[in-house]
Amino acid sequence: MNLIDHLLGCAYGQALGDAYGLSTEYQKRCAVADTYPDATQLIPFPNYVQSQHSGRWIRGDWTDDTDQWLLLMETLSEHDGDVKIFARKLNMWIRHGFPELDDFGGLGLGVNVAKVVQTEGFYENPLEASRNAWESTGRQAAPNGAVMRCSASAVVHYNNIDKMKSTAIQMCQTTHFDPRCVASCVAVCLAIAYIIQSPDDDLESLIGRVQQETLATLGDALLPIYREEFLWYTGQDRTLDDLRLDDDKVIGYTFKCLAAGFYGLRSTRSFQETLNDLIRQGGDADTNGASDSYNNHNNKKF
Repeated sequence: MNLIDHLLGCAYGQALGDAYGLSTEYQKRCAVADTYPDATQLIPFPNYVQSQHSGRWIRGDWTDDTDQWLLLMETLSEHDGDVKIFARKLNMWIRHGFPELDDFGGLGLGVNVAKVVQTEGFYENPLEASRNAWESTGRQAAPNGAVMRCSASAVVHYNNIDKMKSTAIQMCQTTHFDPRCVASCVAVCLAIAYIIQSPDDDLESLIGRVQQETLATLGDALLPIYREEFLWYTGQDRTLDDLRLDDDKVIGYTFKCLAAGFYGLRSTRSFQETLNDLIRQGGDADTNGASDSYNNHNNKKF
């Protein structure tokens, strides 16, 4: 498989995981099982049973996760990751969506991004405004709105690890300043880059390398309790039952989304089968599906 196929696989994986996950987004696992009782069958796509939530989108469409991935890709490829440009693009997207796709606004916009964009000084100094917004939560807010879009940094800079990490960090911190969000983005991007560079490497050795490099990159910024959490969520023994992806109180926690991606990375099932297993858990299923983009680095048939 050539390089372009690897990169396109990540891009298609992002959009398909997002669009497929919308079918069960914000549902409880038991509700998904009631709608699709035969667990051996794939949830149909795009002809899934629409909910009041998913019915806001055209069947087969992706959500804000991939919209923001596209904004990030534009910022990286056209403006070398300028955070002020990214901030302006976010503002225009929130107001208008992608007019060329007949959008009327940033459908699916998360609470955290909305809060940060509205913070005083965001367009002049996005990172400072983002930090201020995070500190106003008591440094507690660590949602998944950055990890869902971050793979664009790896697609653009997979062959320059230092550049990729610095870009992933800044693009994350533009809206998500918490070190757990940063760690999630760094880990996802490292995993994608190393898989593209060395697709034949032993997977667990590669993941171990990703874990250690992520922790080294974050250093003391990631508190010991969160370092332990990071290793638990990305650990080899994690099952979907362990992750409790439909837990109402924390469905949007960045480490849950990160763990969903690493679950997919380790899966030996097909891309669609793995996504099906994942989105049957309910919760923030579109974002968890989007984070599984690097499971499709081989550009598998959906």
